[in-house]
Amino acid sequence: MIFKVLLVVIGLYFLAKLIFRSIFSWLLGDTVKKANRQYRQQQEEMARQKKKKEGHVTVHYHPKSEKNFGKNDGDYVDFEEVK
Repeated sequence: MIFKVLLVVIGLYFLAKLIFRSIFSWLLGDTVKKANRQYRQQQEEMARQKKKKEGHVTVHYHPKSEKNFGKNDGDYVDFEEVK
């Protein structure tokens, strides 16, 4: 009697494992393939955009903005040096 119960439990375990693995791969398989395809397309697009001739250098210049403070922008705080 115990042998039959143990055999049924082990059989159900392997059957459930097989079913869940099949369902899981079926549900997520298309999603993973789609994400992988989008990743490859993005990488190819970036590679096409980054193609440059050898020796070509691009310099982006950002001029420094001068900080102008007005008379009413803050208070002057006098301090004493502590020794």
